[in-house]
Amino acid sequence: MKRIIRIGMDVHSTNYTLCAMEPILGGEDRIFANIQVTPDYKNIILFIEDLKLKLGLDEEYDILCGYEAGCLGYSLYNQLTGAGIKCEILAPTTMLTLQGVRIKTDARDALMIAQCLAYGGYHAVYVPTEEDDLHVHDFIIEVIAP
Repeated sequence: MKRIIRIGMDVHSTNYTLCAMEPILGGEDRIFANIQVTPDYKNIILFIEDLKLKLGLDEEYDILCGYEAGCLGYSLYNQLTGAGIKCEILAPTTMLTLQGVRIKTDARDALMIAQCLAYGGYHAVYVPTEEDDLHVHDFIIEVIAP
């Protein structure tokens, strides 16, 4: 049986905060790590590999990473998916959050993103493909030079 691991990432141009968790239905979620790394997608890959080592290489994992849409655009998504890691970009206005007084920290935001990934409390942003870019390019050429 595959273990479900969700990695919420609060990403900024100066650092990434990563929170790895395993959802436990009817119980308290297992938080494996909530750390800050320098902003390089390779650090996320290392984080995942270290997590697998700690949890056991004999296990199978369904790992999904995600971050809130913002200043990084699609670059981190493209780097992670290019490395074979499943990733989603969450639309901020669709994310389920606790109501009331909110103390905002990178660690809490990373946990909230991981929980949204685990329990479906968000809508993913559509990431344009290369084919989409080609269609837009062809359309622009048609409009400019009919």
